[in-house]
Amino acid sequence: IDSYKKANLHISVDASSSMGGEKWEKTMTNTVAILKAVDMIPNLHVQVTFRLTQDSKPYIVMAYDSRIDKFSKVKQMFPALGPSGTTPEGLCFEAIMKEFVPINNDLDSYFLNLSDGQPYFPGKGFYYGGHTAEKHTNKMVKMIENMGIQTLAYFITDWGIDEDSSDARAFRTMYGKAAKMIDVKNVNQITKTMNQLFLQK
Repeated sequence: IDSYKKANLHISVDASSSMGGEKWEKTMTNTVAILKAVDMIPNLHVQVTFRLTQDSKPYIVMAYDSRIDKFSKVKQMFPALGPSGTTPEGLCFEAIMKEFVPINNDLDSYFLNLSDGQPYFPGKGFYYGGHTAEKHTNKMVKMIENMGIQTLAYFITDWGIDEDSSDARAFRTMYGKAAKMIDVKNVNQITKTMNQLFLQK
């Protein structure tokens, strides 16, 4: 009998309009694969939130929590989900931080972020974007990490990986050493990373 430490994973998915098409399909396929795997693993829980904007406000959907939901909810509800709006990034992290599960002596906690762009959220009388929004997002990420939660952030692209692009630089500013660039055709790298984490004894 193998024994593994308890763990919790919070997956936050960028559901802005730019995630549409193949990026959304591949990201959702891998997210569901993680949820199915977690459903079969004792001592492991997962939450999934989607972030976007709606009616000129940052909007968060708490879509799944394995502590209270059955996997049948994923099969019934997830096919109806789709991307919309812009990318509020750090504003949403600040709002959902109270939902994160902090570490303790018996539990490891992870935050997995999936995104495809820079923060961008204009509104009446304000603008959330550029370097200011990137630094704010980084501040929120550091607060999450200060809770002892290990952060993994994947920038998902369908135009090829360019580590010197403005998007890549912005992503590194926001997520630091947690930032990784992956092509949509290789988005299953996320699942492989999760397997490696959860199989640590």
